[in-house]
Amino acid sequence: MRVILALATLSLIGCSPIWEELPYEVYYINGIKTLGYSIGEGAYIGRIHEPVNITANKKYISVYACPYQTCSFYYIDKIKDHEFAEHDEFVFGPYTNEQFATLVKKLGLPRVSSRGGAYFDYL
Repeated sequence: MRVILALATLSLIGCSPIWEELPYEVYYINGIKTLGYSIGEGAYIGRIHEPVNITANKKYISVYACPYQTCSFYYIDKIKDHEFAEHDEFVFGPYTNEQFATLVKKLGLPRVSSRGGAYFDYL
């Protein structure tokens, strides 16, 4: 009985998004993990591929991601973002660790770790 309960729990976890702060979610399509903007009914507009760590505050989402196996820091300006905006209006990066640390202080971005471990961390 415990085995069935454990398998049911794992299958439910596998069906839910890895990280979610509506309208943003991390989702998988064809094995590619993407942080995207949900437009409803399971449809998304991709923002950043292969996120590793994500943090958010009221104005920004900070992301450490490794698209194309090159890891860097990015941030999304949630105030400017909407489903009809051009990508370069609100997604910024890639940045090095030093560049991103400067932006954290200057803009008030949430800090995000480049190390593995917890997938997301709210400040």
